[in-house]
Amino acid sequence: MDKHLRTAAPFIGVFAAGIVGMLFVGQSVGIWYANLNLPPFTPPTVAFPVVWTFLYLITATACAIVWRKEPQNDHTEGWVRYFFVQLFINAGWVIFFFGFHSITVAFVDNFILVFIVLGLTASAWEIDRTVTYLMLPYLLWVVFALYLTMEIWSLN
Repeated sequence: MDKHLRTAAPFIGVFAAGIVGMLFVGQSVGIWYANLNLPPFTPPTVAFPVVWTFLYLITATACAIVWRKEPQNDHTEGWVRYFFVQLFINAGWVIFFFGFHSITVAFVDNFILVFIVLGLTASAWEIDRTVTYLMLPYLLWVVFALYLTMEIWSLN
């Protein structure tokens, strides 16, 4: 596969996952979310698109670094596959939480996401340490999102 495509595909993938998730967020979601009992440390609503844009940019960069490594081997190819799998799970959280208002399923989805992102972050160390550092903020955020989802589930 061409190196330019290996660079572009992760950026297209992360933003496509974000857009797919957002397709399930209806106009009434603001009212539903505003009526939830939210846990301490819940960021203001305006922070979420800023944080996610940043995280999408750095994780896409991480994937592009791995995918452009030569020669490709089972480890790098598997890493890239799992990266794209976690994008579907990431979009699933938005769909379950905001689209279907299913906090329980969103929690399970987020729990699975944490373990996949943890695996990606840890296994990146052998590929390129820069990738590990780029993945760390994302790992911390999905752990924080797990806390928020669990607390919203227990408070509501």
